[in-house]
Amino acid sequence: MFRIGEFSKIAQVPASQLRYYDDIGLFSPMRSDRDTSYRYYSVQQLADLNRILALKDLGLTLEQIKSLIEDAVSPDEIRGMLTLKKAQIEQTIQAEAVRLRAVESRLQLLDRKGEFQDDDVVLKSLPAQPFLSMRRTYRDLVETLAAITKMGEVVTQQVEAKALGRFAAVIYGDLFEDSNWDLEFGFLLNHSLDLTLPISSDAVMEVRELPAVATAVTAMRFGGPENGHLSYSAIGTWVENHQYRLVRPGREVFVVPPRPGHESEMVVEIQFPVEAIAA
Repeated sequence: MFRIGEFSKIAQVPASQLRYYDDIGLFSPMRSDRDTSYRYYSVQQLADLNRILALKDLGLTLEQIKSLIEDAVSPDEIRGMLTLKKAQIEQTIQAEAVRLRAVESRLQLLDRKGEFQDDDVVLKSLPAQPFLSMRRTYRDLVETLAAITKMGEVVTQQVEAKALGRFAAVIYGDLFEDSNWDLEFGFLLNHSLDLTLPISSDAVMEVRELPAVATAVTAMRFGGPENGHLSYSAIGTWVENHQYRLVRPGREVFVVPPRPGHESEMVVEIQFPVEAIAA
């Protein structure tokens, strides 16, 4: 057996924490010497200690942990709770990474001091094109990226590659919102198809014609939606300086589509239909 200092090193837990756990009756040493008050621990206790630490990492209070230990919560139950907590932490990390990239994008916008060159945007016409798509409301970026991934998997399995053009989105709504986005996602097609493609029990992709646009102002976005400030600001600056107005809805065409874990590698052409303001 080991004295408390030795056991604290083996367990990688501060000795003060082990003493406190003993004082409150949560985790006691295997043996205590009455004469010296030395606490002695065994490696056989590591499993019990790790169970306590795992529950603590889940955010439970020591009182709650004590109650669970007394109820003999099983390792499988703790594993299930830890797996759920792991998923929650990963989602938080992903959301914080998106926020960090958004801050970096805002800093770039400040560095430009609102100044953009005409070559930041390209004026073009967009032909009518068949569009295999589905329109839904997406709660947030995580849900949106998951839907895009699922859609891509189903479509590439069911539709021959030579018929598929780039992945694209039509963005609806008169106002920008930071959640609950009204979006139509799908694939531009190289030729029309008579096709209905179920994605899930309540989601179906169908082919419609994406109408032609006589004049669209376009700009490239590198990275995820959080990096869109520069592209949209460039479009807005050009539109105002050249006496045009935006005609909704806007579109985004994915030159490099998103892949799970590689969202920062996306390259997207933002397209905004516009019309000249009469003099």
